[in-house]
Amino acid sequence: EREVRAFVPTEYWSITARCARADGMGPEFPARLLRVDGGKVRISSQAVAEALLAELEALREAFRVSALVKKQKRRNPVPPFTTSKLQQEAVRKLRFTARKTMQVAQQLYEGIDVGDAGSVGLITYMRTDSTRVSPEAQAEVRTLIAERYGAQFLPERPPVYKSGKGAQEAHEAIRPTSVLLEPAQIASHLTRDQLALYTLIWNRFVASQMRPALFDTTSVEIVAGRFGFRASGQHMTFPGFMQVYVEG
Repeated sequence: EREVRAFVPTEYWSITARCARADGMGPEFPARLLRVDGGKVRISSQAVAEALLAELEALREAFRVSALVKKQKRRNPVPPFTTSKLQQEAVRKLRFTARKTMQVAQQLYEGIDVGDAGSVGLITYMRTDSTRVSPEAQAEVRTLIAERYGAQFLPERPPVYKSGKGAQEAHEAIRPTSVLLEPAQIASHLTRDQLALYTLIWNRFVASQMRPALFDTTSVEIVAGRFGFRASGQHMTFPGFMQVYVEG
């Protein structure tokens, strides 16, 4: 509390240039000022920012690319849900409170009448800190991924996720009891809240068993006189698990 009360906020300004290729090809892109005279820049007042900006205005024709680096970046899928992660994501994506999330999850776990099959428990036990998935469930979801999305979305081996320290590995992660019970197929038997939460759990589980997403990333260093700017961007080349689910 003393540290909070003693904190003195400091003013900080940033300068971003709107850049484009000289030949007019390609989109406009932002580049942020990072260095002045080779050192890291810190703009502490409006007066300093305006002085630098006036100097930069005179260098409009001097901007040039000094370095360009391209790399491939992988974005790995997130594990299937644990209790805490389900509660967090339900807040972000569904605006559910933690209490409501657990109430609806309890209903899905205890069983829903889905027609001819009668009452079916749709998800595994919803109080767990484990990310473990049974081999049988992984085999089932791998078949679905290959058939629904294509073999290119299927990793060579089923992924294994590390649970938190002290996790009860007797339990599994929160997942559909059968991934073949797709949300759209049983939607008419569920309330709106039940369908929303079941869809979230289903999507997260399927995505957790898919290949990483791939991006081509580009980082550009730009110089203008004594000023150094940097721009970066990325382009998705393969959606991987993001075809199904992106964490909120």
